[in-house]
Amino acid sequence: MNDLRLPEYSQKIKQLIKIIKNKKIKQTEAEDILFFVANMIDDLILRDSTISYRLNMNLVKNNRVLDIDIKPTKKIVSTKDTHEFLYLLKTLLSLMSIKNYFFNLYIYSEIKMIVNYYINKSSKNKYYDSVNERFAINELEFHDQILMFKYLYSIFDKLMFINVFIVDKYNLKSIDKKDNYIFTKDFDTVSMQLFKTTVKKLEFADYLKVLNRSVSFHYIRKLRNNLEHWFTDPKSKYNISLETELLFVLVARTLIQMHRDLKNDQELLKLIKLNQFNK
Repeated sequence: MNDLRLPEYSQKIKQLIKIIKNKKIKQTEAEDILFFVANMIDDLILRDSTISYRLNMNLVKNNRVLDIDIKPTKKIVSTKDTHEFLYLLKTLLSLMSIKNYFFNLYIYSEIKMIVNYYINKSSKNKYYDSVNERFAINELEFHDQILMFKYLYSIFDKLMFINVFIVDKYNLKSIDKKDNYIFTKDFDTVSMQLFKTTVKKLEFADYLKVLNRSVSFHYIRKLRNNLEHWFTDPKSKYNISLETELLFVLVARTLIQMHRDLKNDQELLKLIKLNQFNK
């Protein structure tokens, strides 16, 4: 069974972090980094189940058992290597976000602030990234971890409903409004007029298929349902820091794809004005 080579990727991420920290790079350089990071996430997280397998093993030790059966695609990775990789990836994506190298669309300002909120809180409170501690239900850290996970997860729903609102408000497309939109199934169809080109719409649709089929996203959804609907034993202690890091990476990967494929502020404003003029 092949090795995932996480330490090698972690070293590459460290080099990129050093570059981003120490100088202001050109947007073209930022796009190259985003392209590299997106491909890495796709290969190691979305199209491979090994990291999710490790997280699920740890989650059981942390007293949460999900109704999911994950088989590793490659040789099982250690918790240490997995955490280092996810933490460094989170750090790089955080720097790229804070320095505004991607996803700076006005209509998604709330999403950007949720992302920055997590970045800020996790930089000040180490328990968001701690894998060696567990917390009981009477401890603040237990609730902060769960609330942050749910808040980050809500981004997928918020992205969906922001686009429904924009498309409906400005009559960009006739849509049947409903209460049960699903991001991975409906986003590209509802948002058709917001993509730069038809090709970009198709590329985003392909990404959604990869995301929806991935073990990692399925694992995150299972955990979210567990947190909402499952019994929490008061005698046990818990930790979901690795899962929150993974969720942040999946959110950031999605925002990178939107950064690539959706119209920018000027293009969107032009579309809205043109549509209002032609009414």
